Amino acid sequence: MNSRISRMALLMVACSIPGGSLLAQRCVGCVSGEDTIPHLRVGPALGLHVGAPQKASAALGIVIGQTWQENGHDQSRNLALFAEPGLSGGRGTLAYVNHGSFGSGFGIGASVLRTWKEPWTVKPNMTYVGGEILVWPIVFVGPRLGVFRRVAGDATAKQWFLSLDLGIGL
Repeated sequence: MNSRISRMALLMVACSIPGGSLLAQRCVGCVSGEDTIPHLRVGPALGLHVGAPQKASAALGIVIGQTWQENGHDQSRNLALFAEPGLSGGRGTLAYVNHGSFGSGFGIGASVLRTWKEPWTVKPNMTYVGGEILVWPIVFVGPRLGVFRRVAGDATAKQWFLSLDLGIGL
């Protein structure tokens, strides 16, 4: 009977010990406090731009990617797909976007641009394809520079042009 009670007591003690305490403990210096595991994020892609050739435009789309922390800094890798209608043209863009702390970062994108009405630096009713670089020194505000080649429209218009604008967001 005593052995039965002893076994029951031993079983109760074993069940009352939390499982986590049986694992090896981490050293204080080993815990970084950083979330180094990438997390999937899906969100809106928004932006406002002023510049050539669209004059003024608003971007709306979606951003899908990962965020994590490394060496005390926020990190990300994202793909953004957005449409950007403007006063004198519209564009669609697929971009790789990387941003860190306080909204600083960069983006590299491929775009299709169609002009209408009275665009700056190019003729109306033209279609272009090209690449763009977006730079955000702080709080997602910064320039966007693009190189575009004409693919449809007036054959007498220039083949290539540079676009430049200043914006907030994508």
